[in-house]
Amino acid sequence: MKIIRGITITDAMLTATNVAETDYSAWSSVTTYAAAGRCIVTTSGVHKIYESLAGGNLNHDPVADCALETPLYWKEVSATNRWKAFDARVGSQTSQAPSITYTITPGQVFDSIAFLNLDAVTIRVVMTDPVEGVVYDKTIDLMTTVITGSAAAIDWYSYFFSSFFRITDVVKLDLPPYLNAVLDITITYTGGTAKVGGIIIGQQANLGATQIRPSIGIHDYSVKEQDDYGVWSVTERAFSKKMTCDVQVLTASLDDVALLLASYRATPIVWIGDETRSSLIVYGFFKDFSIVLEYLDYAICSIEIEGLT
Repeated sequence: MKIIRGITITDAMLTATNVAETDYSAWSSVTTYAAAGRCIVTTSGVHKIYESLAGGNLNHDPVADCALETPLYWKEVSATNRWKAFDARVGSQTSQAPSITYTITPGQVFDSIAFLNLDAVTIRVVMTDPVEGVVYDKTIDLMTTVITGSAAAIDWYSYFFSSFFRITDVVKLDLPPYLNAVLDITITYTGGTAKVGGIIIGQQANLGATQIRPSIGIHDYSVKEQDDYGVWSVTERAFSKKMTCDVQVLTASLDDVALLLASYRATPIVWIGDETRSSLIVYGFFKDFSIVLEYLDYAICSIEIEGLT
């Protein structure tokens, strides 16, 4: 089990992108907004879409209003399209046809990257050091990964005629740790619209070896209702992933692992049960963990992880 402790991406770190921040008109103090009218605020550290709660909405700052316990004039809808990839919400996707590009200069050491809730064909990650030049350049073919690793290709008929499901979550744990590196990311969907729900950049930590028989699933927040005649109506909503794993922890590392987990009790991080399987990559919190000192050389840590929507 490995984790990625993400870096908060700031305006200063995001040095270039091809995703325009033009979802709606920028909020103006002299514009009167109708009920359900929308605007964006793109000041540093904000980058949000807001929706008016009532008509005749004039000169009420949406950022200040939404900071109130009970907002009177505005509600926060989401991050802008450019910043949805960094808003700590997996379900909201940055989208751009046919590709999304970001140039990020974190200004600190990182050695891992995770891409979540993807709808794309390829991802290219290029890492450049100002002294040594390009130190990392890899392209991830999401379609090839599915063909070689999916249960859909268990025979020749399935190989040629089954519908293909592209990988939606992927991690790379082999980035060289350079302090001043610049990261160029290109997410491409040729002939379509590229989408990504989350890009997490950070440093990895190894908790121990994931044991056999991990449990995976989802929490579905869709509403399913049946009327008096037995007819069902379904309102599709978001879902979140969940995972439960047993991890073999060396006794010598026991205190370090326990303290590390406790320090991230209220911080979303990327949990990697197996980096080769999308279903075992979850971005979220642990709900509970317990460590049993069962053997002399190692202990078994049971972790229950709840993903974010």
